[in-house]
Amino acid sequence: MKNRRSILSIFAATLLGVVFAVGDATAQKKASEVDAVKTANQAFYTALSARDVGRMQKIWSGDADIQNIGPRSKTAEVGWAAIKQSLERTFDAFPELKVSMDEPRIKINGSTAWVSGIEKAQRKNKAGETGGGSNIGTSIFVKQGGRWLMVYHHASAVPQ
Repeated sequence: MKNRRSILSIFAATLLGVVFAVGDATAQKKASEVDAVKTANQAFYTALSARDVGRMQKIWSGDADIQNIGPRSKTAEVGWAAIKQSLERTFDAFPELKVSMDEPRIKINGSTAWVSGIEKAQRKNKAGETGGGSNIGTSIFVKQGGRWLMVYHHASAVPQ
């Protein structure tokens, strides 16, 4: 009887250790995924600020139905060709551009993640006039091939 209790105690302690280890591993994996989404989101703003269409293309998914709605957009740009064209117009209009999101809020559900926050933009047009403002930004990422890729971005000017 005493041996049986000892065996049961050892089994219970081992089971609890496994449960805590799995819980800790799950929490670490979730934190790691949040960090990966944060990195992907930062890469978007870095490429945007660098006015680098090639780097932007690597951030976006190759899916045909990706969408972008910029703060000056009248409609959604759907597909890479439309997004690229919009970026080129923006980069042409603003030879200097800096956009950041300092405090992104990230939520992950399976292979989909969304990021929201306030974007801060500073820009200079061809005439040398500077401007800036804040946008409410939302991006959706999908994990494809082990990478978090953007499938949707929307930025709207914060009403003044």
